[in-house]
Amino acid sequence: MKCFILRLAALLIGLGFLSSTAEAQWRYPRRYGGYGMSQWGADPGAGYMAGLGAYARGQGVYQLDKAKADAINVDTMVKWNKALRARQAALREDKRKENEKKEDLREERAQRIRLEDGSTLNTLLFQIFASDPAVARTGRAKAPLSADVIREIPFDWDSEALTICIDQMTGGAGLPAPLMDERYRDEREALRAAVAPALKEDAEGNVSSDTVKRINDAVARFRVKFLKSAQEFELGYQNALEYFTTVASVSRLLNDPNMKAFLAKLQKGEERTIGDLITFMNSHNLRFGPAVTPIQIEIYERLGPLLLAIRDEPRSDKQTPDAPDRTGENLKSAAKNAFKGMSWNELEAHRKDL
Repeated sequence: MKCFILRLAALLIGLGFLSSTAEAQWRYPRRYGGYGMSQWGADPGAGYMAGLGAYARGQGVYQLDKAKADAINVDTMVKWNKALRARQAALREDKRKENEKKEDLREERAQRIRLEDGSTLNTLLFQIFASDPAVARTGRAKAPLSADVIREIPFDWDSEALTICIDQMTGGAGLPAPLMDERYRDEREALRAAVAPALKEDAEGNVSSDTVKRINDAVARFRVKFLKSAQEFELGYQNALEYFTTVASVSRLLNDPNMKAFLAKLQKGEERTIGDLITFMNSHNLRFGPAVTPIQIEIYERLGPLLLAIRDEPRSDKQTPDAPDRTGENLKSAAKNAFKGMSWNELEAHRKDL
């Protein structure tokens, strides 16, 4: 009987324990949260695998977020670069327009300078001379110019080519053989000494009338010595005489006082034409000098369109310009042919009248 009572007590205690376990399971349902509460924390392997899953999901979320961030950054930089380049392009365009404006202003100033220093008018004048060497047709141009306008023009002698021509003609190789004789050494040296200042003066402006006079005096003394020392039957005698008249004729074109005498004779209010002006400048080997007064500048502004119209006038007899004479040999030859027939007496008479 006693043994039976002990077994019954043990059974009741066991049922009490089972009742507590069941109550605990009712409070924490099986597979709570999807992780299986019956194994969570109880099995190390199961916990490890659960941790890996949670890490993988976290890593995936991180990588997705980073990809989104990278995409946002790339897109932002693309927009930044495009905005930067667009602004730079706008500034470059503004700079280009500014430079063009400055260039236009520079060109406008340059054109103004070329007009005022005579370059523009001289270019047109030379083109007219090239197409009409005799100035036969151009001289008939009828656009009116008053004597006052012509007198106001600051003319220069276009003498550089002539000065160099004289320098070449008076050098050793430029003289005829008879004049290279030892008898004329002093005359040759005196002529060279007279020509040297002309080169310097012409490089700086116009050859002075005093320098031209010294050249003519040296040529005249050389000629007198030759006539006293040489015989007419000597070889090259006539060539030597023609040489003297040629050098004397060319030297008179360096600074011809007749030009100023002609201008002085123009009567106030007398009407002339643009054709008269061009003929006058051709005859005296003149060019337009720098305009230094408002009146002269205004005159140049008026002359530009007149010369341009003459240059562009259609003509059937228009000449083809010759190639530039780089050595000066053509000019020397042309001078000899042009002036060899001049009479020395006429040259001297002309000189005394000045």
